[in-house]
Amino acid sequence: MKIYTGNFANTKKYTAAGLFPVSIALSARYFNGALYRKLNPDYSYMNDLESEYVPKFNQKLKNLSAKSVIKELEELSLGKDVVLLCHEKAGEFCHRMLVADWLNRELGIEVPELSKMEDSYSSEFVKKTQESRDEIKNGKCKKIQTEMIWE
Repeated sequence: MKIYTGNFANTKKYTAAGLFPVSIALSARYFNGALYRKLNPDYSYMNDLESEYVPKFNQKLKNLSAKSVIKELEELSLGKDVVLLCHEKAGEFCHRMLVADWLNRELGIEVPELSKMEDSYSSEFVKKTQESRDEIKNGKCKKIQTEMIWE
């Protein structure tokens, strides 16, 4: 399983590519997919300056096991590649960058931001989309509930 980050604006593109979108945002009003609350920021520091926010969120991450997070995401996605979603556009400060850095530090996992990837990556999207369609046609995919929450 590979892990990526991205924003909600591109959810349809990610899904079409066969990726499993997972919200790590505090709120996701128009998102009907999986929610993974362990990687949400806390309300208590949502309005803090970035210089105050970062150490608080990193402390939250320190209290988690990166291996357990990966295992739970793999179970949630049924082994599919995952894209961790939040609201901010690529290039704007967002806690998903902190999550990506944490996973890299703790486990050596590279977690690229899909919103920043070049068009050459779109060929992989096309391939994954076709593979997903083939799995559905061949009955290899199970229908899963549309909203799953891990707390």
